[in-house]
Amino acid sequence: MAINYERNKKYFKQSSPKAGIILIIIGIILTLILSQTAAIFIGLLAVAGGIALLYFTFAGKPTDADIDSDAASAIADVKKRALGKLGLDEDEVKLIDPVIVHGYYYKNIASGVQVKQGKDRVFRSSNYEGIVLFFSEHQLHAYKFQFSLITPQESREQTDEYFYKDIVSVSTQSETFQVRDIKNIQQQVNFEEFKLTTTGGTSITSSIRDEGSVSRVISGARTLIREKKIAS
Repeated sequence: MAINYERNKKYFKQSSPKAGIILIIIGIILTLILSQTAAIFIGLLAVAGGIALLYFTFAGKPTDADIDSDAASAIADVKKRALGKLGLDEDEVKLIDPVIVHGYYYKNIASGVQVKQGKDRVFRSSNYEGIVLFFSEHQLHAYKFQFSLITPQESREQTDEYFYKDIVSVSTQSETFQVRDIKNIQQQVNFEEFKLTTTGGTSITSSIRDEGSVSRVISGARTLIREKKIAS
């Protein structure tokens, strides 16, 4: 899980060019209207300081694509991690392809959450989550994870096993959540959520970043669960 925490913090930090621009303007005014050498020198220093301030404010600030890429790289080996946490061998769970869903998590994990709307109008969160589902002959095995993109060691994991007869539904649904973004403005975030529900009323959920990429495997999971329930 190679996450660039320090770089990602810059993405979720509110940055304004105002101070740098003001310093540059003051420097230009001093340089143009004053004739004394010392005043001109101070004006040039102010311009240089303003440029430097703008550079250090925005240099290295990651793009929307950088954050998406960091999240993707962090879960590149999630299938292997899930098998290890569940104590499974891949040969035991080859009935169908595993279901892997993941997306930005807009709630707290431990220390909080930062939310920013990107240039593409997508709300990205400093927290991320996902689920991996494996299918053996008699049971469904689930691994859920949540982690921070800006705070090291801030993560949660859980594993569960369900008999097919105890699964009520596997569904996706549209959800709405109210958040405060990095400008402290309340925003409404709309996203798709995956949900598995059991007869005991328990459920396991995850947001879905790209519903199109998982629709086929979710459909396959529904079919298998339905067949297993009929056979049980």
